[in-house]
Amino acid sequence: MSDFWVMAMKELKNLFRDKKLVFGMVVVPLILLPLMGQAVNIGMEQAQKETHVTIANFDEGPYGALLIKSLQGAPNVTVTVVNATSLEEAINLSVQKKQNVLVVIPSDFTSRLRANETATVDIYGIFMSIGAGMKESVSEGRINAVLQVLSEEIARLKVKSLGASNPDAVLHPIKTISRSVINGNVVDVPPTIVSSVIASQAFTIPLIVFMMVMITSQMAAGAIASEKENKTLETLLTLPVPRTHIVGAKIFGTAVMGLASAIAYMAGMKYYMGSFGLGSVGVSLEDLGLVVTPTGATLFALIVFLTIIIALSLSMVMAVFAEDVQSATTLVSAVILPLAFPAFLLMYTDINDLPLAVKYLLLAIPFTHPVVDYRYVLLSTYTPLLISLAYLTIIAVVTLYATARLFSSERIMTAQVSWGRKKRKG
Repeated sequence: MSDFWVMAMKELKNLFRDKKLVFGMVVVPLILLPLMGQAVNIGMEQAQKETHVTIANFDEGPYGALLIKSLQGAPNVTVTVVNATSLEEAINLSVQKKQNVLVVIPSDFTSRLRANETATVDIYGIFMSIGAGMKESVSEGRINAVLQVLSEEIARLKVKSLGASNPDAVLHPIKTISRSVINGNVVDVPPTIVSSVIASQAFTIPLIVFMMVMITSQMAAGAIASEKENKTLETLLTLPVPRTHIVGAKIFGTAVMGLASAIAYMAGMKYYMGSFGLGSVGVSLEDLGLVVTPTGATLFALIVFLTIIIALSLSMVMAVFAEDVQSATTLVSAVILPLAFPAFLLMYTDINDLPLAVKYLLLAIPFTHPVVDYRYVLLSTYTPLLISLAYLTIIAVVTLYATARLFSSERIMTAQVSWGRKKRKG
């Protein structure tokens, strides 16, 4: 086994023996994110339980009574009619009875409907505490659904009384059926649902890439700065091993740890994002024809791995010029953060919709490629992945060469950024 692999295996063992590091980067996302997703599921389940509605009916006509009857027949809705003389009294009674929603039927409800005018029903969400508001939101949605059905029924009766043989055709003369075309295939799923599924992926990948780049960069910079500060870097570099092997082994070990952490975060985020109602629409990526094949997963893993290597090479170069661990982390954040942040722009837009100059400027930044390429992975379009892989390989070789040259010179012992402080005269 060569010197490089001996040192690389030693670096990997040291990293994976660090229980705090493994727990924070691999175990925590696999535990914390699913727990957060489970908490969201519990909140949604509680919100979707029975809705308690208070009705204050100030209308004496038949339509007000019809509305109450409709709500009483709605599923998962418990209706309590209160005898209130004012809105304030109705609100106080709703709070006392710990109801979710207050429905107020105005006194002119029936008269307006008989006069062929638009009638209004007031809905008040009762917030007992300042929380997520999911229960109140679900309750309002249920009431609005009942009101919509009742409104349709009243309109249908009115149209029929005017002599129309098919009231539905008069009320809804145009019917739309929404489908989506994905990668040339027609899918019987509305574009709004497709957008919600894809948006979850557009949120997850940039976040994971940003976290992995920042965490691994801080790790590498802190390790080099610590050895330089503790005067152990000189001892490490005097070993009978090429310095390029030392640099490569450190970068390789940290990159493998970063890749393992990225996979753990992707697994955790997949469960977490699935808690926001995407499962309730009954649509998955597979239903849309968006499948991650073994080839696509392998190419994407290589792209993420190369991206982490580039970040590590840059951070190690910057750590050499730092005085201590604190200044190293500051310097890395000042350089890496602006380079990684543009990837978040792609959470809200497609890179192909940007001006050509902006598009190629973003593609010149290595940290943009994992965000863009994941979409090609879902579409099983491998040519852009291979182009990205080639480009990142070139950038990785250049940055590794620059790092190796720096570590091979004696400047590594004296290189330092003063951060504007004047040097003391000897």
